[in-house]
Amino acid sequence: MTHLDFNFGNALFHFRRTGGPNGFLWKYALAFAVLGFGIQLINVMVSWPVYEVYLRVFTEGDGDIAQYTAEINRASMRSMMFSFLLLPLGLLFWMVFETASLRRYMRADGFRLRVGPDEWRILVVGLIWFGLLIAAYIGLFIVLLVPMGLGAIGGRDTAAIGAIIGVVLMLVYMLVCLWAGIRLSPAAALTVRDGQIRFFEAWRVTKGRAGTIFGAWLITGIAMSVVLMVAYGLIAVVAFAQLAPLFPALEEGSASGADIRAIVTAPGFWVPLALVFFLLVGLQAVVQHIFGGPAALAAKTDPNWVGQPAVSDTFN
Repeated sequence: MTHLDFNFGNALFHFRRTGGPNGFLWKYALAFAVLGFGIQLINVMVSWPVYEVYLRVFTEGDGDIAQYTAEINRASMRSMMFSFLLLPLGLLFWMVFETASLRRYMRADGFRLRVGPDEWRILVVGLIWFGLLIAAYIGLFIVLLVPMGLGAIGGRDTAAIGAIIGVVLMLVYMLVCLWAGIRLSPAAALTVRDGQIRFFEAWRVTKGRAGTIFGAWLITGIAMSVVLMVAYGLIAVVAFAQLAPLFPALEEGSASGADIRAIVTAPGFWVPLALVFFLLVGLQAVVQHIFGGPAALAAKTDPNWVGQPAVSDTFN
């Protein structure tokens, strides 16, 4: 396994410096895109009755949604029920890809997907994160009760002061949550590393390292935001190009709902969009893997881990 020191450069480019068999990232991205696109396709099929009603709103009802409200509600309820049934599939997808990414970082493994002890332990870590997220939202509500109560007690005179205090408290609270999230970010990597559920041990591992992890995340986030903006812009351009022949008729008011429906339901409209979306899902996989690198490097370079070469050499 490649030994790396914990510094900004290694944290930022950990995804390229893991060691192990070549070709991991493109295989990871391709598998993620194929399976992720398949799951999204199922979601579209499940939600299609809702889309169908909205399509009729604009092609038959001239945008008057009121007369379709009951039908939309019925279709939405059915789609929601089917979406809940797909939730285990989404969790399975997340846990196998997250664990494959972490095994690459912590063990220099090649790409493979499986469901084993590592995956189930990562699922538990994910559920702990979900519980903390709910607690954070509850905490935010409690924090905002202070200025709300101040405004209610003092009336109009203190409402402005209460609003300012509320904004300040909310920003401080969000920064504290971000800092706590960074400090605990290596939890999943530690779990894969040790083969046991490790969560709050991550707090010790990130002591003095939170700024480096955040900096690597920030640079990666900015770079990927630019790429994603280009990707979404490409989707908009492709959709615009498909609808462009209809614009003259729309300006003249001669376009009918049947004309719009014929375009948006044709395979030629969706195939280019599906291709761009497929590439976008693959890009999401790359982003997900790269973002995991800094926290995984913190876990790998934990000075108290006996698996570290420097520590092992001390006892030899």
